[in-house]
Amino acid sequence: MAVASPPKTPSSPPGGAQASKAGSGKYFFLGKYRSLLAICLIVAAAVHLVGLLIFGTITLFKGSVPRMPFTSEGIPAEDVGAEAPMEEESAPAEEAASSPDSAAASSEAVSEDTETVLAVTGVTSQPSPFAAAPAVPSARTGLPGGTGSFGGGGGGKGKGGRSSVNFFGVKGEGTNVYFVVDLSDSMLEPERGGVAGFSIVKKQLKQMIQSLDEGTRFNVVTYGAAGVDLFQTASVPATNDKKQAAAEFIDRYNTSTEKKGTQNNNYRPSIPEFGLIQGDRGTGRITTRLDLGLLAALEGLADTIFLISDGKAPVLAEDRRKEAAEAMKQAEIPEGERIKYEKEVEEWRRQYEKYTAELKAYREKYKDLLAKRDQKIQEAKAKGEGKVREGYGVDYGVRIPGLPSQPVEPRQPEPPKPKSGGKVVQAAGEIYDETTLIKRIREVYTEVYKKGNAETPSIHTVGYMSKSTEAKFLQNLAVKNNGTYKAISAPIKDAP
Repeated sequence: MAVASPPKTPSSPPGGAQASKAGSGKYFFLGKYRSLLAICLIVAAAVHLVGLLIFGTITLFKGSVPRMPFTSEGIPAEDVGAEAPMEEESAPAEEAASSPDSAAASSEAVSEDTETVLAVTGVTSQPSPFAAAPAVPSARTGLPGGTGSFGGGGGGKGKGGRSSVNFFGVKGEGTNVYFVVDLSDSMLEPERGGVAGFSIVKKQLKQMIQSLDEGTRFNVVTYGAAGVDLFQTASVPATNDKKQAAAEFIDRYNTSTEKKGTQNNNYRPSIPEFGLIQGDRGTGRITTRLDLGLLAALEGLADTIFLISDGKAPVLAEDRRKEAAEAMKQAEIPEGERIKYEKEVEEWRRQYEKYTAELKAYREKYKDLLAKRDQKIQEAKAKGEGKVREGYGVDYGVRIPGLPSQPVEPRQPEPPKPKSGGKVVQAAGEIYDETTLIKRIREVYTEVYKKGNAETPSIHTVGYMSKSTEAKFLQNLAVKNNGTYKAISAPIKDAP
């Protein structure tokens, strides 16, 4: 029987061939894609490096661009008249309003401590000649957007569009600033420097406007005996083009003794007025509409109001038109007063006929002297001469020897007034005294600002060579309305 030989020992353990094959296949895959993977990594690194280089170059370029130096007025020193791109005007000051509760609270009477501080501020502002401080670089707080200060044309920029203003010595700041300027004849009287003196007032006012931060909203209000002219119907951002337009607006006022006062009287208040305007005591003439000037600023929801005036307050009376309209339904003119008035009118007509004849004879008799007088007046006007006296026109100082005064026109009698229950029906009640008028101003702006959900405004006043009683009114107006007062006792000087 044949013996079978033992089986041969395998050269590799079971499954070794498969394992070897699998191992060689994995090695083959890395070898095939090794170069591709390396290329991808290199490309990614290169792209990243290029991106960093581009970003760094842009950043370095921006940082190296020289910034335009600024003057103390807060405008480019190398291009003062440059126009800024037009901005889309946002809504007026309602956007910066506080809550209704805070507005109502702030409109209440000033706290005792605050009243004391404000009163001291007003009282210690001693009358002194004022010359605007020379332009100085604006002070900074050391923080970006920190509030600076400026005086007489100096500039400062505030955070969030807030600007600091030195208004002829009164310092204040705001985001919606109204400049209210008195154009009444008294502002051109010789003791205040006349037309030349007022031109300095205008120059310094324009410097103040130039120094406003571009984020600040502003407006200019001018008032006189006839009414109020508004620069804009609502406050506007203080961009370069608006500042230039405001300067042109200011330049056109009080340029001579003939071209004085307001020009278009384009403001018609849509909010409650302080009262009914009356003629000045003793003259019957209306010489100032300070009431309308303040109303325009309040209607614009200004948070800061700067007012310069000789201080003459308008004569205002309590408004009783509603009561008068009701009373007129039962009112009538008494028969006796009607008959008396008819007789007065007949007498006035006879006197007027006599006056007309006398005036005709006067003009014929002194025709040559009158022509000489008119010629001299025209020459004085051409030279810009003449003295302004509020309520009395312009005195050109022309006196012609041998020319008497012309006949005086007789005064027309006043018609009788309707009566109800034996009393004259009056649309105006009692005349407001100083205290009552200021109280009425507070009542009006409290109502207006509460409805507009806006902050209670500050009213800062400058008394330009005011009489004692008029200075007291302006001082109290400021003290009672969160502001300060400055008295100027001599014509304003131009900055050296």
